[in-house]
Amino acid sequence: MRRHALPLLLAATLFAAGCSGTSSTPKAAQEPTAVSGTVSVIGGAPLDGQGQLQLELVDVSRQPNVVVTRKTQTVSSLPAGFSLPFAADAISTGDLYVLTANMQDAQRKFVTPIQYPVLTRGNAARVSVQLKPLPTAGEQALAGFEAVKAQLGALKYTNGDQSEVGFSRGWQIFRDKDGKVVFVRELEDAGDKGFTTTEMAYRDGKPWVVVQSVAAKRGQRPRLIRRAGWDASGALVLRERVAAGSSGTLSAAEAKALYGDAQAMLAKAGQ
Repeated sequence: MRRHALPLLLAATLFAAGCSGTSSTPKAAQEPTAVSGTVSVIGGAPLDGQGQLQLELVDVSRQPNVVVTRKTQTVSSLPAGFSLPFAADAISTGDLYVLTANMQDAQRKFVTPIQYPVLTRGNAARVSVQLKPLPTAGEQALAGFEAVKAQLGALKYTNGDQSEVGFSRGWQIFRDKDGKVVFVRELEDAGDKGFTTTEMAYRDGKPWVVVQSVAAKRGQRPRLIRRAGWDASGALVLRERVAAGSSGTLSAAEAKALYGDAQAMLAKAGQ
């Protein structure tokens, strides 16, 4: 009997090991219940205050596209992490899903220039999103100003001047083919008090953008530059002040004064 005890014990041990081995079989990977990742801005443009980031998970296999879920979160610095939860049973493995994102801070909007496929068809649940900064209303106004200025050579203009002791002032008024004032350049020489160049662009008969440069003397580099611009409703959208190479925000009083100067010149032009 002793001869059989060891083999029987060994068989029992092997049987127990075999049974315990079945419990180590890998379990199926858990299906994701959120799209997550990071969001950054192309070119590293900084935020103007806090940004409101809007995220959407969209099924683009259907027409019209179906928004599975959406979320808005506040972003104070970039890059920023995000997580967009969704119900697992809302996902069809045969459909194609994309993550869309946009963000708005105090002045600028940021959008995704490309779509980001996620979840199905071999795409991951984690993604790195890059946002493209769009021009602000102020930047668009200034670009329009520069575009008009570049075309002045093709416009008709009239001259005017005014002089007194220690001060001289001259201007050019540019009109479009319909005779409407579109641009004015004004030069003021106050001797030791400085030399000022003011350029004014108009749209729809109203001041649009005014850029004023102040230098110690004619021909010298400006020591102060003021830029102001208004949208079609008259709201101030461009407020820049550059003094001694340092950029800042133009005060409301300075912007109002520039607008008044542009209105006065428009009246002088007879329009």
